Amino acid sequence: MFPSPAGRRSGSPFRSRAFAVLPGAPRPILLVLPALLAITVPATRADATSDCFVDRIVSFLPGTYSALPGTNTWQPGIVFGPPGDATPTTGSTSVMSLGKGGQIVLEFADNEIVDGPGPDFIVFENPFFCTAVPLSASDDYSVFAEPGIVEASDDGVNFKTFPYDSGALSQVTSLCTAKSLIQQLVGLMGITPNFTGDYTVPDDPLVFDPAAPGGVSGHGGDAFDLATVGLSRARFVRITDPNLPVGIPGPSDGLDLDAIVALHALPILGPGQIDSDGDGLSDEAETFLYQTSPTNPDTDGDGVVDGEEAATCRSPLAPGTTPFFLPIVRLEIADPQPTILRWNFLGSGITYDAIRGDAGALRSSGGIVDLGVVTCLEDNSTDLTTRGLADAALPLPGLVFFYAVRANPATSGFGYGLSSAHEPRIPSSGDCAK
Repeated sequence: MFPSPAGRRSGSPFRSRAFAVLPGAPRPILLVLPALLAITVPATRADATSDCFVDRIVSFLPGTYSALPGTNTWQPGIVFGPPGDATPTTGSTSVMSLGKGGQIVLEFADNEIVDGPGPDFIVFENPFFCTAVPLSASDDYSVFAEPGIVEASDDGVNFKTFPYDSGALSQVTSLCTAKSLIQQLVGLMGITPNFTGDYTVPDDPLVFDPAAPGGVSGHGGDAFDLATVGLSRARFVRITDPNLPVGIPGPSDGLDLDAIVALHALPILGPGQIDSDGDGLSDEAETFLYQTSPTNPDTDGDGVVDGEEAATCRSPLAPGTTPFFLPIVRLEIADPQPTILRWNFLGSGITYDAIRGDAGALRSSGGIVDLGVVTCLEDNSTDLTTRGLADAALPLPGLVFFYAVRANPATSGFGYGLSSAHEPRIPSSGDCAK
């Protein structure tokens, strides 16, 4: 559950900088309506919301792939948000593959990782146990592992590499890596099995957790401490695939990045934002999105200011350690003709509705944005793409289609999103079934 938007004021139903536009007028133009127009396309921010996830792809240099997918649906933006569902013996599918030798740089734009006690962030790939899940520290096992090299930076220019055993890395040559070698790969990502759990709890790969499946704490993943590389803070993380002879040849070559989660972090205000109580969240975000007090830095009275709680995926409204974040769908056009959409994972048990409409029909009226007559492209999707249900329709020259995605049930998201005035977007007809 998350706070519903409070209050309304007049404003634009969309902002031009939030569009994903295919150039070449009078060719057809498509645009994506982001879930919150307070949260625009990945490079910009407006309402200073904050969470523990990465916010922007700075650069992506794909490696080599044995085969390309039929459509370009490995969009890097799928790494935004929490890590996907998995079990100890099956990996998450909400990932993007770097390719052999590929590299990606990601930025935390609404917060910065800071050095705190123990690990400061976790990188999630999709490793899993190849053998039976171990029941005790003495049990043997092997892991489908695709290790990656991790670097961090506070300026996006000077990166520091987390130390690892290059000799051990060179021994990773088979589909499944034995326990004895896995334990020598600490300092790399992509070695600890992931499965659905609390992704804000770090795992110690050298300590068996008897209370957790396979002895792996939290959601698994590989944790990193900024102190290891002498950094007090970092906003950029660089992941490099070391081009190992492992994995299954095909369009998923190279390591598969799922998510990065900050454990110790502080919020960063957007340009020109007003923060009356100095908690790191703008007054507007607190009033309309979080429903926290813009005049009380610690709304829930737990001793941690609201912005710091938001930046580490804790609720600023109630004390506790259950992960919390504003559920924002990050929507991308994976392919333009026919149109295929892709979006990020928001959580277990959530399904998604995808619609298309005519941008010319958008109207702000009576405290809502009327989306007009829409077409339901996919109803209650259990995956993160409309691949298989591609939209072959094209707008007439000079006209514009928009696309939007809604998370279900209603308590799991902001519907089809909000306008810049925090008005909900509601179709007049043609909507997917709720």
